[in-house]
Amino acid sequence: MKRLITILFLFGLLMAVTAGSALSETIGEGKEHPCIHIVTEDGQPVLSREDYVPAEVKVFNCDASYEMSAEGGVRVRGNSTAEQGEEKPYRIRFEKKQNVLGLHEGRKYRNWVLLRTYWHLCPDYMGFKLAETIFGGRYYSSDCMFVNLYLNEKDLGIYLLCEQNQAAKDRMDVYEPEEGETRTDIGYLLEMDNYPDDEHPGFIIGEKPYVEDIAGRKRVVKQTYYAIKSDVTGSEQEQYIEAWLKGVYGVLYEAAEFGGAMRLDENLRLVPAEDMTAFEAVNELLDLESLADMLILEELVQNYDVGGGSFYMAIDFSADSLYRKLTFMGPWDLSWGYKEPADGGFYAATFQNHIQGMDNSNPWFVLAMKLDGFREIVRNRWKALSKSGALTETTARVLEDIEDLAGDLGAENAEKLENGRKIVEYVNARIRWLDGQWGAEE
Repeated sequence: MKRLITILFLFGLLMAVTAGSALSETIGEGKEHPCIHIVTEDGQPVLSREDYVPAEVKVFNCDASYEMSAEGGVRVRGNSTAEQGEEKPYRIRFEKKQNVLGLHEGRKYRNWVLLRTYWHLCPDYMGFKLAETIFGGRYYSSDCMFVNLYLNEKDLGIYLLCEQNQAAKDRMDVYEPEEGETRTDIGYLLEMDNYPDDEHPGFIIGEKPYVEDIAGRKRVVKQTYYAIKSDVTGSEQEQYIEAWLKGVYGVLYEAAEFGGAMRLDENLRLVPAEDMTAFEAVNELLDLESLADMLILEELVQNYDVGGGSFYMAIDFSADSLYRKLTFMGPWDLSWGYKEPADGGFYAATFQNHIQGMDNSNPWFVLAMKLDGFREIVRNRWKALSKSGALTETTARVLEDIEDLAGDLGAENAEKLENGRKIVEYVNARIRWLDGQWGAEE
């Protein structure tokens, strides 16, 4: 009798294991693109934007060399995007550094992001691919890949796997101080951020008097909050970068509005720079090539959020600095774009229309575009990009990539694919309009 009970127990256990395996095998069945399956501890839901849920992250349906299973945590990420609908963006933090699907030339990091693809499929994908082309390896932008995402065996559909915008080697690589190191000549990663939090210190650059943009619109430049996204270890560093950035902004403002050349003295106060022009004074502090590249990108995607948040810049005062001037890079959150008419004028380069009562204009772009020298940098960069065919080659590749998703999307998401095609059409039309403005047709 005992033997029979044992046999029945073992048979039941075998059946349970077999059933579990069969269930797991259905995950990713019929999918053509890589799959990521997040299995949380005890099947917990992922609801918090602050607390990570312990999880196992499985990567499969890909080249065998990229298959993996690693422990970590997952949480909801984002702000407005986290509040819209059931489809949530997620942030993964592995216990140990991992590479996922070969992104960023196989480099390993703890932090990765899964972005929703929305109703128009490729807003961020298009932006990241354009950034890759425009930057040409000179400045950081996230690598990315479409994946099928599962959470506790639930198919969440097509997501965009990409990198976390952060201070890290080969991402935005600034010198971060050791604990107890209070010197101010370190690196600072900053984000123009419309969602201040307690995790990152920050400061406000206040309003300036009325400014007239290149389109003739007059507006008071709004107050803007800047979060310090790299590590700082004391108030001295926070106070230093606040004073420095306010001073740099003051130099740009004086040059753009009054044609005055100013510099920062040893106490970070604005003083006349009689030995240089206004443009030279700005160029001494800002990496204007990076600002021009970012402007071109933002004009192409017509991003409403261009001055609202997710606008990154870095400066590094350390000996081995990669950013000796204020450098703009790391484009992010490009989903709120592609809406206004493609031939409707400049967007990033001018004051934006108020959206839901908010002014999301970008003061760095608005002011810099008033400088003849900066406009020349933009025009020359645009001519080189447009005449090379690199931009239209990029949009063609994006179209191929989203068409390739048709099988995994299924017939029920045909409209999503069609909306993705419209984004490609929009950017191509935007290229043609900007050609007429910046002389590529000459």
